[in-house]
Amino acid sequence: MFVLVNGLIAGLGLAAFLALGDGLFETSTFPVLINVSYVPGMENLPSIAELLIHLFISVIIAFFLMYFYPRDNRGKTIRYLLCWMLAFAVAFLPFSLLSKVQMTWTAFFIWVLGHLLYTMMLSIQVARNR
Repeated sequence: MFVLVNGLIAGLGLAAFLALGDGLFETSTFPVLINVSYVPGMENLPSIAELLIHLFISVIIAFFLMYFYPRDNRGKTIRYLLCWMLAFAVAFLPFSLLSKVQMTWTAFFIWVLGHLLYTMMLSIQVARNR
């Protein structure tokens, strides 16, 4: 239940941050996050269904992030979280290409900041739950 609640909250926080960033800076990071139209059979899903898929994936990521979270060494924890951040940053390129969204440095920066927020939200909850 802990992973489910925190995965949903962090996923909603990420979606809200990216939507806010898109509104303020006229980027398209939120569509990159929720777009699944490149998956066969999911071409015409409504946005709410795409958001629910994003939240489901968020819970799965939260499970793995929390399950393998190093609890004994602060140095290992920082390296672990940096690896997650690198994975999220690298994911921007293929998801942008698949979503056919114009890539800009501003959008990339918002994407990375949003995923930093997501990672921090989950890591804070793991630290509190020790």
